[in-house]
Amino acid sequence: MKKHRVILSTVLLVLFLGVLTSQFAQNTPTRPAKADRTRPEVAVGLLRTINTAEQVSYPVKNGSFVIWQTVLSDQPKFFDKFLAINGLQQSNLHFADAPEILPVWNLRLNVHPDGQGYDVLLRDMTDEKCGYAALTDESGVIRQSKTIDCEI
Repeated sequence: MKKHRVILSTVLLVLFLGVLTSQFAQNTPTRPAKADRTRPEVAVGLLRTINTAEQVSYPVKNGSFVIWQTVLSDQPKFFDKFLAINGLQQSNLHFADAPEILPVWNLRLNVHPDGQGYDVLLRDMTDEKCGYAALTDESGVIRQSKTIDCEI
């Protein structure tokens, strides 16, 4: 009798947990098609890519962060993946030297004199009215800004 009670309790527990897990299952977020991504989404994605490329190997290997040209030449896989994710490979876009790293995107990446930090400013050159820009640093925190007369 006790064996049946244990089996029944186990079956009920499994069924109960099965009902609970479906409640917490992740839904795939509905995102715009790659080509329809908003410019701020592209900017944030690019800053994430830069943060990843900077932090993956430079502080450990070299003891300091590096300038844009070095990141771009040493870590092309990160930037190729960014172009693919954002549907930009089909248009034969390639990253260039700063300041205009992609058409209409202006980048300023400054490495601190001691090499222990960096600051990045990425500006959307098409946003003449509000001057959208995204910023990050070695902490990995990404901030967005516009001129004071525009809503973020």
